[in-house]
Amino acid sequence: MLNLYRQIISNNLNNTIFEELPEEWLEKVSPEIKSELIHGFYNAGILTINLADFNRNGFYQKTVRPQFRHYCESLYLQLGPIIQRCLRRMFLGFNENLTEYKVVLFMEGHEEDQFEPIKFNLDIF
Repeated sequence: MLNLYRQIISNNLNNTIFEELPEEWLEKVSPEIKSELIHGFYNAGILTINLADFNRNGFYQKTVRPQFRHYCESLYLQLGPIIQRCLRRMFLGFNENLTEYKVVLFMEGHEEDQFEPIKFNLDIF
């Protein structure tokens, strides 16, 4: 069922993130990233974000790359509650019997950096 609403979920989630993510992160988003920071496989409960998308003024190359894990954890602390609130509101509207949903958020780096994706678990109640 969730796959039918994939685009609605993606648009709502990404719009919410762009509205609620602190300015310190938003000002680092690369100019070519217009509306989609998080990509999802919603039926599987998998979300991905690429930290290389935060490369305005070389932020990813200069700052994130040397401390990749630290910046993944820092961004997760900001994104986790936003994702939980947003998905909770949407899922209650899609299916009132859906009382719990588990999401895995993978944070990746630039492909050439060959960082192992950092995995975070989110429970949506």
